[in-house]
Amino acid sequence: RDFGIYVVNLFDTGRAARALPHFSSAGLAYLLGRYAGVEADKKHQLSDWRQRPLPDEMAAYATSDTTYLLDIYDRVKLELQSHPDPDSSITSVLNDSKKVCLIRYDKEPFRPSGYTNIISSKRNKRKRSTSLYPRHESVLKELYDWRDRTARDLDESLHYISPNSALLRIATMCPRTVGALQGLINPCPPLVVRCSDEILRLIKQ
Repeated sequence: RDFGIYVVNLFDTGRAARALPHFSSAGLAYLLGRYAGVEADKKHQLSDWRQRPLPDEMAAYATSDTTYLLDIYDRVKLELQSHPDPDSSITSVLNDSKKVCLIRYDKEPFRPSGYTNIISSKRNKRKRSTSLYPRHESVLKELYDWRDRTARDLDESLHYISPNSALLRIATMCPRTVGALQGLINPCPPLVVRCSDEILRLIKQ
């Protein structure tokens, strides 16, 4: 969509799973387990897929992640066809999938207070009050600023640098060593690994 390409007849398995109320998740890992009895390996979920040539291990990972997709498509489609709710129809899923195709990426402007949204997001997920000690909130702000600077310097996405959940975990635990820092997140984002010393300095400030 950012290169002038429009995908026709996309069937988004995630949208399909969300349309079926008896599904407990919309993720591919759940669908693999439900229909193929396969436990998804997310070892390379945060790996750098731009490298060429791809290592054999990563190529095998990509292949295994898509091997069952056509079967999943057929099985989910059958469930949609037998579901009485019109909002859970194939037509509804295809319309939602079409909307996905129309989404364009816009780089999010930096908001200095944006780190507070990470805290409130966790609070909403837990459905109860969640707060950080002032020290931890200060560390989270430093990590939030570091992530934005690093993303802009390297022209990377914020999520590739570090997802919000990882920033929050680091800020909450305040690790003191490289081993402790990298052990907090599994898998640990490559940029967190590379910048471990810099992150530890931010925590100590």
